[in-house]
Amino acid sequence: MTTWSDYKKKRPLKGEAKRGYEAARREMGFGYLVLKARADAELSQAQLAKRIGTSQPMIARWESGAQLPSVSSLLRIAEATGFDLAVALQRPGSSRRAFQVVSSSRASGSTAKHSGRATAAKRKAG
Repeated sequence: MTTWSDYKKKRPLKGEAKRGYEAARREMGFGYLVLKARADAELSQAQLAKRIGTSQPMIARWESGAQLPSVSSLLRIAEATGFDLAVALQRPGSSRRAFQVVSSSRASGSTAKHSGRATAAKRKAG
């Protein structure tokens, strides 16, 4: 029997299919982050929605990858779940990050800084 891994090795994605797969993977990446943050905070979709001022169906769309959250929504999610938000820009094929914006719910307002590395640290309780 051929496994999915074996099949993918024999028939790698090319062209438009590869670009579509990568775009979907990036979009789902945000959904997974929202889901993990919510689960770590032990919140239901409805509870998170109430905390950030949106609807439960919107949380479900973000988590499924059907829709991407805005940066302001990501900031509210981070604050509601006890996480900091870090965003890094990176050139394709490079492991070096050129710029990062770090927003911390611990500070009075967000902070921005230039750096060579991205951070995404969970806020310490207490």
